[in-house]
Amino acid sequence: MKVFEDNFFISEEVLEELQRGEETGILPKRNWNWIQVLKIHSQQEVNAFEQFRQRFGSGESSCLSLAISRHLKVFTDDLDTRKYAQRLGIPVSGTIGVLLIAIEKGILALEEGNSLLSEMIQHGYYSPYQTLNELLR
Repeated sequence: MKVFEDNFFISEEVLEELQRGEETGILPKRNWNWIQVLKIHSQQEVNAFEQFRQRFGSGESSCLSLAISRHLKVFTDDLDTRKYAQRLGIPVSGTIGVLLIAIEKGILALEEGNSLLSEMIQHGYYSPYQTLNELLR
């Protein structure tokens, strides 16, 4: 069972960032074939991408432009991108939201979600919550 079934996408630019992370050793090598990759193709998406690119990196810019054009939700932990997306009316969530969805769907037990969050925090992930229990009341 997947967290997002077939409704989860990444942009080409995000895939390139992930692959660069693997090449430099920042990320462990993964098989990304399971995820659908979206390409910026309409003129509206190209124009939005170029505008966002003045403020954000390629990954964030591509996600924002695709979200506006195709009415998608953006998943990011970058606070500046999150705030900007919210101002534009783009639905946004992040890693903690993904963990909560996985728990609600029964993919992860609460203890597993808390363990993952704890491990992420130990490796430098900033979280305003120490446990997911605080969000599931």
